[in-house]
Order: sequence, then C-alpha cells, then structure tokens
Amino acid sequence: MSQNIVQQQRENFNFAYSLLMQFIDVCPDDLWGKKFGGWPVWQQVYHALTALDFFVAAPDAKPIQGFVPQDVANLSVQGQEPLSKNQLKEFASLAKTGADKYLDSLTDVDLTTKAQGASMRMKRETTHATIMIFLTGHILYHLGTLDAALREQGLQGVF
Repeated sequence: MSQNIVQQQRENFNFAYSLLMQFIDVCPDDLWGKKFGGWPVWQQVYHALTALDFFVAAPDAKPIQGFVPQDVANLSVQGQEPLSKNQLKEFASLAKTGADKYLDSLTDVDLTTKAQGASMRMKRETTHATIMIFLTGHILYHLGTLDAALREQGLQGVF
C-alpha cells in the first residue's frame, strides 16, 4: 500500500515539531514562565505536545503520563510552576514516538476513513486525513504565539 501522501504530511509534521523543539532551546529562561497570549509560554508548549497524543491515541488508550494534571495540559487552568525545558523535551520525545507510530500505521487509502479515537474524543466524526492536518496545524498555531513572544523581547523567532 502506498504511503506517498502520508509521507508528505509526515514531513510537514516533522518540520513543525522541529520548530517547536528549536523554540524550547532558544526561549530565554526569563520568558519561559511568563504569560503570553493568555497562557504561560511553557504551558503552551506542553499543551501543543499533549495534543499530539489526543489526536492519535486509540479509542481505549490512556493519555501519555504527563508532568501536570490534565486540566493544565488542556489549558483549562493555569499551571502554577513551570516545567523545565528538559522535562518538556522528555515529554516531547514520548509524544513524537506516539505520533510516529500512528503515521507508520497509515496508508494513503486510510486517509478518508474515520479516526476512531480522535472522533470519540472530539465528539465528531474525524478522518485520518484531518488528524494529519491537526498534527501540524495545532503545533504551528501555538508556535505563532510563542514566536511572537520572542519577537516582543527583541529576539529572532524560529519561523
């Protein structure tokens, strides 16, 4: 079975993910815990990473064990203490492994079929093609805010 389309979308996802990892590396420590765009910078990074698991997990899968309560990960409440950059990188590796496993399981034919786990969690029918777009788009959405935080500090963004 062909994976041509899946591979093209994987490249987009890998690019977005790499930008997020670059952001973690270049974000100044004094900005890491500050609010920008309504949420602390570190919490937006963590949220973008937890969403990877939300999008790709099987219907009966438990969320990746994270470092903060789920309501903090979901941006329902503000986290109290910033996670360290090393903790975020450790969690990022787990989230990326899950996303890669998901992408490895897909063929181009699967793209128009229902993504069972995501459909259940989002409470609407969602295809694998849509999930592939979400994997990249959601990271880039938050990265836009994060990049703006860098630029407001007079620093170069990662875009």
